Amino acid sequence: MAEVKWLTNGLVDSTDTGEFPAEAQQEKNPVLAEPVEKVNPMKEWLVDYVGGILKPADGNVTTEMIVHAFGVEFPELMLAIAEENWMRGYAQALHDSEKGFELLKEGQISIGDQAEVTAPNGSVEVTTTDNDTETE
Repeated sequence: MAEVKWLTNGLVDSTDTGEFPAEAQQEKNPVLAEPVEKVNPMKEWLVDYVGGILKPADGNVTTEMIVHAFGVEFPELMLAIAEENWMRGYAQALHDSEKGFELLKEGQISIGDQAEVTAPNGSVEVTTTDNDTETE
């Protein structure tokens, strides 16, 4: 029952803790504070489950509340999502950095206040890579 106590002891409120310096803080995602609508059986069950534990004063269960509930009761799922997100972000950052260095070497961009990538005719050139997918 300690997990439920932790879940209901106010930690679902995302107040500033001072744990991170101001420059490391990110803007709060407004989607986290939106109430979750019961539009399918799984959401209905999940909203009822989390609402039953947290008993929000206004009766609305938010995405943030559900994320905290999963963090307590199903941490393996949250860890898998976080790991995948981190790996994809890290791979994208490496790709972007390599592409940037390539463009610098080719003289297509320069380091300054504002970098521009333009094709010879003045239009913006977009290149694709092997991992880009095309949807129609």
